[in-house]
Amino acid sequence: MSAQFTNVVSSIAFIAALSTVIWWLRSRDNHWSSSDGSRCICQMALALTGSSPKWIEARMVIDPAHAVVMCKSRGKRGRSLRGAWIVIGQPHASHENVSDAHVRTYALCRRDNADILAMLRVPASSRSVTALDALLPR
Repeated sequence: MSAQFTNVVSSIAFIAALSTVIWWLRSRDNHWSSSDGSRCICQMALALTGSSPKWIEARMVIDPAHAVVMCKSRGKRGRSLRGAWIVIGQPHASHENVSDAHVRTYALCRRDNADILAMLRVPASSRSVTALDALLPR
């Protein structure tokens, strides 16, 4: 009887530990950055839409020669983010909805329409932070 009880308890503990690890991995943002920081996978959201931003995974190519950030995103939600963006600064803390000091957020506007704004979120330890900081207006 005690062997069966131990088996059941250890099975439940294993499933709980596995569920916790899966939840922790899914709650983190995906991020990758090339060795020179010119390409990265990060989070991006349209800004000032009247609702809380919906962060979407985006693939970015940072082009310092043209001072733009090219966004390639997948899926139906990411269609509005595709194209060329200009880094215009860092958003005010009230628009970021992020209280983590380990995350850098940048404000972007469309290259062809300055009325469309977005926010780009990358970890502060990313190699892309240097490339994005170089595009900030002085």
